[in-house]
Amino acid sequence: MGKFSPTRQHGDCEEIDNPSTAYGRRLRNWIDAHGSVPHGQVVDASCGNKRCIALRHAYVRPRVEQPGKYRKIAARVHRLKVGQHFDVPGIGADERSRNRFRSGLYAAARLDRVSVRGQPDGSVRVTKVGVWGIGA
Repeated sequence: MGKFSPTRQHGDCEEIDNPSTAYGRRLRNWIDAHGSVPHGQVVDASCGNKRCIALRHAYVRPRVEQPGKYRKIAARVHRLKVGQHFDVPGIGADERSRNRFRSGLYAAARLDRVSVRGQPDGSVRVTKVGVWGIGA
């Protein structure tokens, strides 16, 4: 069982330390009060505070995706020759961010074999290592 996360008042908001835990608590509070959340929707805080779990600030909004992000990077990879690389800034230094980026790029690149390596500054180095095909 997870450790209990205490809340504290911050102005009109009821805050929790971890934004990820706050999302889960906000979702659970919404479900307890209003029922399930429709598919493709997320529960967000109207105050803009990522750590706020106050039910009075919770509202349901459409999930926003970035549809062109990975396609553009995959197109850039496709133009490279095997062994060439480029850096993509601002992905994040943590493993979770890099894995999320990696899985999105792998899905978009399809026929190109790529390697994604994290850099100390939070960027990632994308290298074309081959092409998927018959006999590859």
